[in-house]
Formats: sequence, C-alpha cells, structure tokens
Amino acid sequence: MDDAVLIGIDVGTTSMKVVATDASGRIVADAAAGYGTLTDHAGSAEQNTDDWLRALAGLLPRVVERRRPLAVAVTSQAPTLVAVDRECRALSPALTWLDRRAGDEARRIAELAPGSRNGADPFFGTAKIPWLLAHDPEVARRSAHFLAANGFVTAFLTGVAALDDTTASLMQGFDERTSAFATELYGQGLGVELLPEVVRPMQIVGTVTRSASAATGLPTGTPVIAGGIDAVGSALEAGALTPGDPFVEMSGFSSVAFLPVPRGTTVPGYIHARHGIPGVDLLISAQVTAGATIDWVNGLDSATDLRDASTLAAASRPSHVTFVPSLAGERTPTWNPSARGIIDGIDLSTTAADIMVSAMEGIAFGLAGDIETLRGHGFDINEVLCTGGGSSSSLWLEIKADVTGLTVRRPRAGHGAAQGAAYLAGLAIGEFASIDDLRALGREIVEQHDPDEERHRLYQAKRRRSIQVARLNDTQPPDVMPVPETAS
Repeated sequence: MDDAVLIGIDVGTTSMKVVATDASGRIVADAAAGYGTLTDHAGSAEQNTDDWLRALAGLLPRVVERRRPLAVAVTSQAPTLVAVDRECRALSPALTWLDRRAGDEARRIAELAPGSRNGADPFFGTAKIPWLLAHDPEVARRSAHFLAANGFVTAFLTGVAALDDTTASLMQGFDERTSAFATELYGQGLGVELLPEVVRPMQIVGTVTRSASAATGLPTGTPVIAGGIDAVGSALEAGALTPGDPFVEMSGFSSVAFLPVPRGTTVPGYIHARHGIPGVDLLISAQVTAGATIDWVNGLDSATDLRDASTLAAASRPSHVTFVPSLAGERTPTWNPSARGIIDGIDLSTTAADIMVSAMEGIAFGLAGDIETLRGHGFDINEVLCTGGGSSSSLWLEIKADVTGLTVRRPRAGHGAAQGAAYLAGLAIGEFASIDDLRALGREIVEQHDPDEERHRLYQAKRRRSIQVARLNDTQPPDVMPVPETAS
C-alpha cells in the first residue's frame, strides 16, 4: 500500500487544522487544535504565535505518522500579520484580520495610493504595519519582515520569508498591474519595505529544516509550498477553479463566500483577491461573525447543545425573532466596524432554540443579500456549495436554501481550507494532472437541499424586516464590544 500523502495546513481564526490526503484527494488523516483571540474595547484582535506553533507541533506528528509526505502547503486566515526578526521569530502577537485599530493609517494609505480594489479599512492588512511600528518601538527597532499567518508557518518550516500573491492581492495598496505594492507607499514610514518578496502560491519556497523536522515529524527536505488565503484552499477543495464554476460559501468563525472571476474584476464594496489558479481572481463577500455567532448563542445555555438538530426540531421557521449577527462589526457590503448584534422580537414564549434558529437565519439573510448584489453586477449564481465547519449542520443548509431560493449542496470534500491546501501542494509538485482532477473532486455531493417555495416566500418578508432592524447600526452605532473567542 502506498503511504505517500500530501499535507495541508490551515491557520484558522479559532483553530489549526492539518490534513493528509492521498494522490486521489481522499483524506487519510486529519487533526485540529483550538486557540484563543485576545480582544478589547479598542478593537484589538491578537493571537499568540506560540499557540500556533504548539498546535502545529501537536498535530503534525499525529497526521504524518508512518506516512511519506510528498509536499506541504499552508493556507490561513487573512490578512493577519506578524512582525518577525531576521530568524523569522515573532516579535509581538499577530494582528489578526479582525483587528480594526489602524483606521487612521488605512486612510493615509488611501490618500497616498488611491484606487486600490480593496478599500481603506484595517481589515486589508497593510495599515496594521505602520500602526504596530508606531505603537511598539522595540518591534520598530528589530523587525526584519512582516509575515502573513501562512507565511509565518512556512518560514518556521523552511527559514525562508515569503508573501504569497493571494494574500498580497487582498491587502490595501497592492497594484494589480505590477504585482507589487504601489511605489507611492515606499519611503513614507509605512513599513511596506518590510514585506517579503511576493511569490506565486504554488511556488516551492523551501524545504523542511532539521529543526522544523524535529518539532513536527515532517521529514527533512520535504518541499514546502507558499500557499495562500483560506478562501483559495476552500475554492480548490470545492472545485471552484475558473469563471463559470459554482459560488462557494465557507462558514467558520466568519462566513466567506466567493466566486471565481476573470483576473482584474472589480465590484465596489466587495473583497478581491487572486486565486491560486493563474489568471483567475476570487470575488469575495464576507460576514465577520458566523460560526462565532452560533457558538455565542450556544453558550447561553450551558446545559444544552443548541447546535444539535434534535434540539432545534421544535423551533418554528421562520423564527418570530429577528437576529442581526454583526457581533464584531461588519464587512461586505456596509464596512461598518461599529455594527453590533441586534435581537428583535423576543417575548415570553421565546426559547433558546428560537434564538439559535434566528441566528442561522440572520447569517443566511446576509448571504442572500450578497448573492442579490452580485447578480445585479451580472454574475450568474444558480446554486451554493457550502464548506467549512458550518456545513456540518443540515438544518443550517436547509435554512440557506429556503432563504436564498437556491439549491444548496455540500461537497464530499467539504472539510475546509486545509484539504484545499493539500490539493495546492499536489498541484505544485505535479501529483494532479490538471485542475480538472480537482473540479471532479468538488463535484462529489453528499448532501443537497432544495428550497421550499412557501418558506422562501415567508423568508423574503422576514428578510425585509431584518434589513429594517439592521439599519439601527447605521443610525445608532453602539460602543465597541469584545469579540467572542470561540467558534465552530
């Protein structure tokens, strides 16, 4: 029996996931370990990179054991940045994509280099660099590079600093014409000079070092691929590879939905990033808290798992409760960092199950709104493929079908970005003959939900109510609140 495997690693917002697949794309081993995010009222959202490395050292030996890794690729939450020294050791906590403290710096970057496809928001990463340099003199003195989360892990494995172009293209100020950051940003004290060389996601950046091998169980000399953002991993896993392939939603801590489009496509207010496939971009919509909202609601009743389908069976749909799930600000399309969750319509009959169903509905309403907008820009969306942790809930998939009026499918792959990272490794070393091999894997469907016409009609009316309630965030923004630290 052939023990050769491809290793995929995903540095998620709430956990590290490691997957081994065989040459056919079948998962033969997987493992995950969680970690926390430190937040406060000022909008910070930091993670300890030691937690990442501990998770990696605990997971990889279990997945690699008695197997022969052919290559490794890493995807990650993005854009999350880490300041490192010359040996690629972290100098401070990682500033995650959720960290919104660099608003002034984002606006300054927009003034110096206007016209970026991705707007003046701290989410887009670049502004975090000058913010950290200004607020931590020791980091400013010792920084050799700023690495993305996946770049930090590849540097740990290889000793080589690199920035993959899917992450770079997601960052504010990236110039699509030159595949580099705008020249106007250099020499302005913004620290963009500390970003490493931009490389393609399928480029081999190095091989596993002796020290990394001792820590992880990966054999010395194993090729390590640059990798990319988590959306690229999920797109590869779901077979969303080129324009015309299906629309994919990935639910974890946040909800990210994406569509493969021609390189250079722009839709105002949405997120744009390069795909791992040459000449293709991903057009992305995103809600800040999806799985995080579900886990927050689940934590309201410590005695009951409200995510269990049997617990929710008695709850009516649509729920009489309206839940706006913006628990930590919002991304597309409003880009309102002050937006917060709103629960409307509670009465004495309301149960915890009702609130859970309403939370699932609220996230589905956001998905429906993004689909409606993208259709308005001429994109043909006729179905939704759901991946990630949220796709394990059949009820939630059914709600998404009823709300959007579209067929919702869960592919057999469906594991999440880590499995797509393994596929990326396979593409990089030629284990897959072509991307058509991956497209076929993504077409293996294990669950399908068609919309119920009557429920869809009722949900259309409820969605109008949800939009009215959500407008409270535009007129009466509440104080910034901490972000939940756990998610599905």
